[in-house]
Amino acid sequence: MRRKWLDRAPWSNKPDVLTPPDANHTSDYTAIPEKENPMYPAQAKENDPEPGAPSFQVELVAMEDIYRAAGIMMPRKGYSIKKVVEMLNSEHIRGLSKDMKRVALLMALDAAGVSIAEVLQDAKTRQQALDTHEAEQKKRAEAEWTRKVEENAQIEAELERIKAHHMARIARNLDAIAREKAVFNEWLAQKQQESQSMAEAADLCLKPPSPSPPSPPTLSPAPTEPSVSKALAKTV
Repeated sequence: MRRKWLDRAPWSNKPDVLTPPDANHTSDYTAIPEKENPMYPAQAKENDPEPGAPSFQVELVAMEDIYRAAGIMMPRKGYSIKKVVEMLNSEHIRGLSKDMKRVALLMALDAAGVSIAEVLQDAKTRQQALDTHEAEQKKRAEAEWTRKVEENAQIEAELERIKAHHMARIARNLDAIAREKAVFNEWLAQKQQESQSMAEAADLCLKPPSPSPPSPPTLSPAPTEPSVSKALAKTV
């Protein structure tokens, strides 16, 4: 009954992503083939960089490429730690409790004749390969980041030098403007004084206007005879 239940599991007849060991090979391991797991592309695709932006210099490779570069071989009967992960993620086991998952896993490994030690050793080897690759890439990345920080410091120093140069030019221009304004204002004062002097001199050079002829005196009319008679009468 136990064997029948295991045979019906989805991973029992499903081949591993990697090529199964050769039946005539006496070694417990076989080399990982060139065919890649579709879940792990041969090379990670970088996001399209912005125009003019430098690309990421660190090599980001797929997990399978790291395992291959580390010389990790396919375990006997194909039961690597990745195979175990695939089993635990299957729809038949994914919803079980932790204890039930452990029981199902141990039953499957026992039925396949694979020891727990083999699976754990495969997991340890793969984890070491990932850690080693991470350390190497981190060292390269930090060196690149340090170089870019130093480059930024140089750019900032250059900007400060250029800024100081142009600020000095601005100061010289402002000083020149102040001097030129003072000279121009002095000339304006001289021009105003010159204009006023010429106006006064021109005014004196002008002929005075000729005086108007005096009006003739107004004569009173001669008294008439009756008036003289009246005057004489008053005197008498």
